[in-house]
Amino acid sequence: MKLQDYWQIMKERKKVIVLVLVTTVLTTLISSILWPAKYEGAATLMLDYDSSNPMNMGMAAAPQSLTSVEYINTQIEIIKSRRIAEEVIDILALDKVPQVISDFNGARSGNPLFFWRDKSQLTIKVWLYDEFLSRYLQVEPGRDSRFLRIKFYASDPAFAAAVVNAYAKAYTDYNLELKVTPFRDAGKWFSEKLKDAKGYSDRSTEQLREYQRKKGIIAQQGAVYDDAVQRLDQINRELATAKTRLYETRVSLKRLEESRGNYESLPEVLSNSFIQNLKGEKLKLETQLTELSAKAGPGHPQYARLQSMLDTVNGKLKAEMQTIVSAMREEYSSAGKRVSALESAVAGLKKESTTANLSRYEMDSLTRESETYKQIYEAVLKKYNETALQGDINRTNVFVVDPAVPPTDRYSPRIALNLVLAVFAGLFLGTGLAFYYDHRDDTIKGADAIERQFGIAVLGTIATTGEI
Repeated sequence: MKLQDYWQIMKERKKVIVLVLVTTVLTTLISSILWPAKYEGAATLMLDYDSSNPMNMGMAAAPQSLTSVEYINTQIEIIKSRRIAEEVIDILALDKVPQVISDFNGARSGNPLFFWRDKSQLTIKVWLYDEFLSRYLQVEPGRDSRFLRIKFYASDPAFAAAVVNAYAKAYTDYNLELKVTPFRDAGKWFSEKLKDAKGYSDRSTEQLREYQRKKGIIAQQGAVYDDAVQRLDQINRELATAKTRLYETRVSLKRLEESRGNYESLPEVLSNSFIQNLKGEKLKLETQLTELSAKAGPGHPQYARLQSMLDTVNGKLKAEMQTIVSAMREEYSSAGKRVSALESAVAGLKKESTTANLSRYEMDSLTRESETYKQIYEAVLKKYNETALQGDINRTNVFVVDPAVPPTDRYSPRIALNLVLAVFAGLFLGTGLAFYYDHRDDTIKGADAIERQFGIAVLGTIATTGEI
């Protein structure tokens, strides 16, 4: 068939095409008008990366363990988590709304999809998260930026905006809690260690004063030391440094023992980039397991694969933390051996020095010991003041750039777009139906049809006059 043949068919069946087109457009228009409107509430957040660690004793902050993409994806999973959803429910008091309670009771008793679930674990908050909040919530990262956009769809524009703002507040509060809690816990720990350091400093100062009174020393003046005392002085300096290191490792080891196997709160673990990366993977897998368990149950094939991946990550976490713990114990043992060796060397040199020089050395030793404990006390005091200040400052790295406002235009249905699509669909269906009817119609419509159907030539045609 030629192109003009197709055009002729469309002209002959134009009524069918027009009828299908009008029917499709009218049906789409009526459906779009009657379809419940959905409104999109949206808020924009900005993330400011911060890797400060309150347990780093004057050391540089640990480098960011996650890339920006991994960090933002982790924050998206946190926003979508059940923990944040429960905070949103509490902020808006959704579980106290009579209509929500009625819908929950009806779904729980009459919906066959709930028969396979444990009714004791199916609370109204779980139902709101599974059947409502998680379905209509979207969190999108900004392109090549630190922005996150939270969206929620609802039939009430004010409610859509309220849910988005509640999510922004719940996430901001949770982020603030994650940042402030370590500082406050560290402040309590430093407060206890501050008392110990002050006790050591006071005792060493009192010992120095008692020695001065006992030996009748008013002030230490410069003198020429013999070779033994000079070597003794050098070793004493090394011993003071070794004792300081031993004290630091003893504090770390005591903190390790007080953790009782909970190594995740140790500073050495918190500052380990590999462990923090594994924790991000663990959080993502746990979130996926929770969502899959809530939707499909533990019997789903995907559940076993995710559980296996989670077990592998947990094994890596445990092995890495055990390596850190072993290194801490080895470091403490080495520091103790170093102090013992230096003390033995000091004891040997004491026998070689004269009584006068030895007295002067003991005076120097007590003085340096007193100064060492004072330095330790001042360092702990400084860190305590810093952590106490950080714990009192409500500083977060999440900022609400654009809070959600009730939208004026509905998100769906989009009547104009639907009508445009309906026009194309109506033309397509009408044209297809016209060709179908023409294919089923076996009447002869012209000389070309006679030649194609019977294979004979047409000598001529006689026009009808309306009379025979």
